[in-house]
Amino acid sequence: MTVKTLTKESIPIAYPILGAIALFGAALAIVRLTQGLGPTTNLSNYNPWGLWITFDLSIIPLSGGAFTLAGVVYILNRKDYRSIAHLALLAGYLGYIMAVLVLLLDINRWDQFYSVILPWRWNLHSFMFEVSLSITLYFGVMTLELVPIVFGRRNWRVVRAIDQFVPLIAGVGVLLSTIHQGSLGGLFLVMSRKLHPLWWSPIIHLFFFISAVIGGLSAAVLIAILSWRALHKRVPIWLLSVLAKVVATVMALYLVLKLGDLLVAGKLGLVFGSGVYSLLYLVELSVGVLVPLAIFASRARDTEKGLLAGATCAVVGLLLNRAAITWLALRVTPGVTYFPSWIEISISISAICAGVLIFALGLHYLPTVRASVEEGR
Repeated sequence: MTVKTLTKESIPIAYPILGAIALFGAALAIVRLTQGLGPTTNLSNYNPWGLWITFDLSIIPLSGGAFTLAGVVYILNRKDYRSIAHLALLAGYLGYIMAVLVLLLDINRWDQFYSVILPWRWNLHSFMFEVSLSITLYFGVMTLELVPIVFGRRNWRVVRAIDQFVPLIAGVGVLLSTIHQGSLGGLFLVMSRKLHPLWWSPIIHLFFFISAVIGGLSAAVLIAILSWRALHKRVPIWLLSVLAKVVATVMALYLVLKLGDLLVAGKLGLVFGSGVYSLLYLVELSVGVLVPLAIFASRARDTEKGLLAGATCAVVGLLLNRAAITWLALRVTPGVTYFPSWIEISISISAICAGVLIFALGLHYLPTVRASVEEGR
């Protein structure tokens, strides 16, 4: 298989545009790091969380396709999903990089970011410590998983050695990702008086994990379709349809748990009696669960349009959920409002553009990824 190279004449116009936006965001990031949070964001002591937290807690679950498909390929031994797993791993890795870089901008003492790898600086009483450490370790695991994909065609001893242990490495990654996906939700257990009751729950950590499985697999379906289209190859509907069926099953479980939790807590009436919060909740539930569930549970999942529609709705639904929990449904101090500054918005958009650009280049320049996609294995 011959890998196509991008010449000056064949470079899509979108590439330089994405690159320019990414560079603009990098320049703004330098401004933020040198000038501080106050002059560059609309965050304050009353609103210490904003758009960047929403960005991080959205990107991380959408990158969850990496650990779910790793489990499918290496634990369930479904080698036919290797091509989709490669795409999900590359996208997930870039997603975590974007999330970590944006998180770096969101902390005041960004120059102390390395403290998480120094045992003598660990705060064992902090819930954030467990989250930070598991994400750091999982990032390292993903790096090892990528080594055979990036350097798979080079006969290096270290690459062959890592490749032999990829199933074990992937298993560790599944464990670590499962831990931190749920732990991110656990952060909100102490916010029962600040987060609206429609979203706060004593099992919110379980909701975070299940929604990460839904969002990660849905994002993987979306990415796979777009990647095969970009390479002008036939989309393997039969493989993606099975994933969609799995997503439908998990969605049904998620819906039952969500409504059951409200019923047991006596909060079911809040669904229609909370004003604008009711509207936000119903839109999130409809777009993110009911519509994709109806699509993925029907024969519509056997069509490319059905898969695109269902996966897109599921991804949008997860974004709405994380936006509500981290921003829109949080009670604020009376008289205090928050809306992200243009720098916050610009950096977030730039991070997404950088991730999309690097993924597109990886699809063209990584022989192992491209070969597996073109051969459908």
